[in-house]
Amino acid sequence: MNWLLPAVALIVAPPVLQRDRDAPFVPSPEPVVEAMLDLAEVTPDDLVIDLGSGDGRIALAAGRRGAQALGVDIDSSLVARANFRAREAELSPRVRFRRENLFETRLRDADVLTLYLMPEMNLRLRPRILNEMRPGARVVAHAFDMGDWPHDGFARVDERRVYLWIVPAVVGGRWRVTLADGGEAALELDQRYQRVTGTLGGRVLADVTLRGDRLTFRDGERWYEGRVGYTSIDGEGWRAAREE
Repeated sequence: MNWLLPAVALIVAPPVLQRDRDAPFVPSPEPVVEAMLDLAEVTPDDLVIDLGSGDGRIALAAGRRGAQALGVDIDSSLVARANFRAREAELSPRVRFRRENLFETRLRDADVLTLYLMPEMNLRLRPRILNEMRPGARVVAHAFDMGDWPHDGFARVDERRVYLWIVPAVVGGRWRVTLADGGEAALELDQRYQRVTGTLGGRVLADVTLRGDRLTFRDGERWYEGRVGYTSIDGEGWRAAREE
């Protein structure tokens, strides 16, 4: 299923644009940085990728929490400064920075993606986030949202906004459900980001929730909970195989 929908952006207020940047370098205040990492629940098991990393403060803060972190920026002087700060803080090589066009950065490996970009840049990134990042990966952005993709979490630091999204698995389409007793039924799901509606055996589902790769719904009095893969949904006492 192709998520090709509008795209999104990175930074905020408009100081003078640097010659080789798509967005001005406007650093996030430290309390906002900490709020972003708190909202994303960053742990030492995570790889954090910061797009448009500037002076490196978000990646460095993630590194201080024990996470692996990569910052990418098009400005070579900022990359050099950030790498110097990582060495000075004894966070290198756990935290590293490289000069790169953020629209070419590989996203699939990221557990957490952090953004402080212009709105149009968020919208440009949105299809790649939805198509390339693993279900359950977290995206957190300072100031700007993702258009009509509803956020899963929100925080306010003074007058500044921080948004969280959990990348949803692709569940839209037709599935064949097989129960433990051998019974079968058609599962039809319609999806718009993490919002899902559908039917099972023609009956309208209730309380449908999709968070990352975890799908939960109710058919009458029976609850179903399963983990979504590319071609199957596996739950206790039931399984669904994708038909189309």
